[in-house]
Parts: sequence; C-alpha cells; structure tokens
Amino acid sequence: MRQRREHGFSLLETLAAMFLLALCFGALMKAAGASMALNARAADYTQASLWATGLLDRQYVTEFPSTGVHEGRFDETYRWKMTVSEPPSEAIMRMSAPMRLYRIELTVVWNEKGKDASARFETLRAVSEVLPRDVPSPGGDS
Repeated sequence: MRQRREHGFSLLETLAAMFLLALCFGALMKAAGASMALNARAADYTQASLWATGLLDRQYVTEFPSTGVHEGRFDETYRWKMTVSEPPSEAIMRMSAPMRLYRIELTVVWNEKGKDASARFETLRAVSEVLPRDVPSPGGDS
C-alpha cells in the first residue's frame, strides 16, 4: 500500500512569503509618511493663502498703501512683504474714468523644517482718483 504524504509549505517558502510581506508593508508605510508630509505642507500653503487673501482684501477696502515696500507679521510663524508699484505708463490702458492702476506683489514667508518656505501672490488694483461726492447713506433722507 502506498503512503499518502501531505503537502504543505516548507520553511523556506514561509520565510520568503514573510519577507515579501515585510517589504510591501515597508513600502506602504513610506508612502503613508510621504502623504502625511505633503498634507502638512499643503496646510501651510493654505494658511499662507488665507493670510494673503485677507491682507489684500483689507488693503483694497481700507486706505490704499503707498507705493514702495511694506513688511509685517501675521503671527509668530507667518510674515509678509508687500511691494506696491505703478506699472510702466506704456502698460496702462487709456480709461475714460480717472483711475490709477497699482501692481501689488505679496510674498508670505514661514519656516518649514529649518528652511524658509514662501508663497508669492500678485494682483493689479484700480483705484479711483476722484473722491466720491456726498453719497446718501442707506435709509437716510435724500
């Protein structure tokens, strides 16, 4: 009578499978770590963008800054540098309304792992040269 021999995995096959599993797990962990680092970096750029948008919006609504370089800090981490200039006269279109065009360059800088990281924003703003006359207040007597 023949003996039945049961087949299974040898020790060498088991070790090879465990080695492959460990390699795949290591690669997945490296990808997860890189994803977390990119997420943190994206959060820094998002925060810089929010700070810049707020500053540019305030400059547009309130008193317009003079031409030149202006600097400041948002908080302990983020600082800014804004350059306000008038474009060259040949770049300005002729407008029927008396407007002045300003070019604003804003750079937001923060520290990222011991190195300075920055985001740069640039816009053009038109400002009326004519002061508004008596504007009736809403709900007031005309």
